[in-house]
Amino acid sequence: MASDKKKTFLEGFEAGERTAWNEVIKMASRGYSSTELGVMAKTKLATIHRDVESMASRLETEPGVQDAGDEDEIGERGAYLVNEEKAEGVYRHFRSLLKAGARGLSISRTHPADVTRKFKLPAVDSIWLSRTTDKGKSSEIDVADPTNLVGLAGAVIEFLEAGGDAAVVVEGLEYLVSLNGFSSVLRFVQTLNEKVVVNDSYLLISANADAMKEQEYNVLAKEMAGEL
Repeated sequence: MASDKKKTFLEGFEAGERTAWNEVIKMASRGYSSTELGVMAKTKLATIHRDVESMASRLETEPGVQDAGDEDEIGERGAYLVNEEKAEGVYRHFRSLLKAGARGLSISRTHPADVTRKFKLPAVDSIWLSRTTDKGKSSEIDVADPTNLVGLAGAVIEFLEAGGDAAVVVEGLEYLVSLNGFSSVLRFVQTLNEKVVVNDSYLLISANADAMKEQEYNVLAKEMAGEL
């Protein structure tokens, strides 16, 4: 999860800062002059790569230590939640699945043409979540009323059942919650989750945990096969 990675990074950063300053305090308490402290600091900086190499070797041999990249791998078919402030990482995962041969369906609050251009996506089916009747940039774009979750779920299910091996990305979950309420959106996600599993496909949902109630986000996360 993105939040866990941030927490781990900050903990490591804090530990490094504490170690460095404790070392400075220790040397200063021994009566070294400023010149001597400067020389020792330069020597330490010149050899710090050895400490990094030593730690890397330890991590490779310690049980239970995973590479950060492994945590982001999509494993079995099913629904996955991407915790992020802006829908960006979810599209990188989506693009990877498309490169692997999956059929793609993008459901976004952002206009599909902008999404395709920004994330360099190949040709995929798209549904634009908009309450406007003016399709503007393209008359070929499928527009869905974000308050009609039943109709939206029906369109997704139709796509899934058209051949399986599909990847569906949903951007704008907080937007759907604001318009329909969490309970309705949860039922919507549960319905899609079941159909995704049955049709041997993937569902990728971008959501910002900080923009949702903690309890609601946790309930949503429990419905997923995993978090990325």
